[in-house]
Amino acid sequence: MKPIRIFRHEDWIQPGRLTEHLASRGVPWELVCMDRGDQVPQQIDDISGLVFLGGTMSVNDGHPWLAEEMQLIRVAATQGLPMLGHCLGSQLIAKALGGTVAPMPSKEIGWHDVRKHDNPQARKWLQDVPDQFQIFIWHHEAFSLPPGAQPLYSSDYCPEQAYVFGNTVATVAHVEMTADMLEAWLDIYGYDIEPSSPSVQSIQQVREGLVQRCSTMHSQFTDRLYDAWLARVMNLTPGLMAT
Repeated sequence: MKPIRIFRHEDWIQPGRLTEHLASRGVPWELVCMDRGDQVPQQIDDISGLVFLGGTMSVNDGHPWLAEEMQLIRVAATQGLPMLGHCLGSQLIAKALGGTVAPMPSKEIGWHDVRKHDNPQARKWLQDVPDQFQIFIWHHEAFSLPPGAQPLYSSDYCPEQAYVFGNTVATVAHVEMTADMLEAWLDIYGYDIEPSSPSVQSIQQVREGLVQRCSTMHSQFTDRLYDAWLARVMNLTPGLMAT
């Protein structure tokens, strides 16, 4: 099987649960590290899918590599290559495919409840996921849905949380988060947490029940979403069947 190509934008924002899950399914992967100056490969005939991770920058910042990633996304979309976006990655895909990305009135940070949409794509992709579940979210900007995309779920503070576009699925949440990752994030980027509105939890609230919350998020949602996406990857890979 050709590998999944994962784009990392900052060295401390790692794939986390994603690569754990890929390893458990025997799926090969490779990392393109924008934080160390890697080039954006524009070819896609040597991979089975694309993943775009998060980052503290905005998709509107004007870095040349952002434009290069969005060009790659457009090429991949025209050929039906499965893509997966987390946080900044979801915004990159949305903007590349015709949506917009803009600052929110207030940041959304912490463990927040989200509710599934009742539409055919949400029922198909999230068929085994509870109607309401809790995930970890940390973002300043929100996307609008690109034309043709279908929403998956919403929170009280940001209605556009996740979407499906063909074989692509993207979420502004950090569903790849592990307890160790989040502790590292709090050490590195905890100064970003200013609980000045209901949408921003305190560091103490974020840490409360951290290990169990990550485990529950993975079992209720993350692993099921990844398997739904991998089913599309496998169906497009000769000789492999979806699980």
